Amino acid sequence: MFKKESADEILSILGEGVEFQGELSFTHGIRIDGAVQGRIRSDAAIIVGPKGKVSADIAIRSISISGELRGTVHASERVEIHKMGRVFGDLYTPCLIIEAGAIFEGKCNMMDQSTDPSLRNNAGASVAAAGTGNEDHG
Repeated sequence: MFKKESADEILSILGEGVEFQGELSFTHGIRIDGAVQGRIRSDAAIIVGPKGKVSADIAIRSISISGELRGTVHASERVEIHKMGRVFGDLYTPCLIIEAGAIFEGKCNMMDQSTDPSLRNNAGASVAAAGTGNEDHG
């Protein structure tokens, strides 16, 4: 009789014309069609609608972007950037989906190297070992 709500279910909407500044946290999914600036923290999902503008440091389970996002995103499951989406910042996620036509300017880390020092050290070593190809080997 009662339906169990999931963290993915969108229960909140920040509509067009709404501006929020500060720290935003929630337990169920949220859709943003207005403007958000600050920090966002949740184990749920975010949808940034086509008119949504987010400038934030984000720690989330998953995010779907059709509007504009500026900042750093740490997504434990996935990041989706749809064809109308514009992302300017760094992404940390195990799964990244970018549709044709989307804009992504930044870097993406598919593994959180900060938790494994051996990965961080080896990454620097492999770049140094690769060289430029102009070394004198004689």
